Amino acid sequence: MKSIAQTLCLVTAITLPASVEAENVTLKLYAYGLKAGTISINGAENAAAYSVKGLLSPSRLLKAFKDVGYTGSAAGTVRKGGYYTRRYSGHARTGSRNSIVKMHWKGASPIVDRYSPERERRDYDITPSKQTGTKDLLTAAYITFKTVTRDDLCNRTHDMFDGRRRSQISLNAPKISGETAICTGSYKRIAGFSPHQMQKGVNFPFTMRYERQNDGTYRFQEFTSEATFGKIRAVRK
Repeated sequence: MKSIAQTLCLVTAITLPASVEAENVTLKLYAYGLKAGTISINGAENAAAYSVKGLLSPSRLLKAFKDVGYTGSAAGTVRKGGYYTRRYSGHARTGSRNSIVKMHWKGASPIVDRYSPERERRDYDITPSKQTGTKDLLTAAYITFKTVTRDDLCNRTHDMFDGRRRSQISLNAPKISGETAICTGSYKRIAGFSPHQMQKGVNFPFTMRYERQNDGTYRFQEFTSEATFGKIRAVRK
């Protein structure tokens, strides 16, 4: 649940011109076979820039047991098909952690403007400025869930930084059968996680399903993943 909460909630941070491509994605999230919440992702981009909005709202059943949810923002530039974060902010509630993060990127390096609650440095902490080549988790989520052409479908790796932890999403080349494309991949914890978190799991495999549209593009439909507590599933409404 933590990785999904961190990855899938977004809010606009820049203004785009009127000539933009926009996409809204609403997902039903399931855990233990029960509805755990709703994910909403709203993205917009043009040839030079992008921004994304989103929200993870827990179901009444989940909220009765844990205070979880996420809102945030991600925005940046687009160059030669690559997405580069420039600003990010987010508020995460995971049941065991309630954090507010604000960052910006200087060149390829992230700078943490705020991470609260603050705490003393720990042995496993990493230096933000050394996490070059990373993007925020929200941007990685937007790229993964947006409708794309066959040439841009999966087959890529995203290095991510959330203000304290570095992780990675890897997507294999798609397997296409008829109108359906299946992409397998994994979410991997790299550094900045506590020893306890690393003991609970490092690699979490997942599967993405896309369907071919009349214009030849592929539209995300379903996501299944392993988590520390079992399997989770997200289905597009």
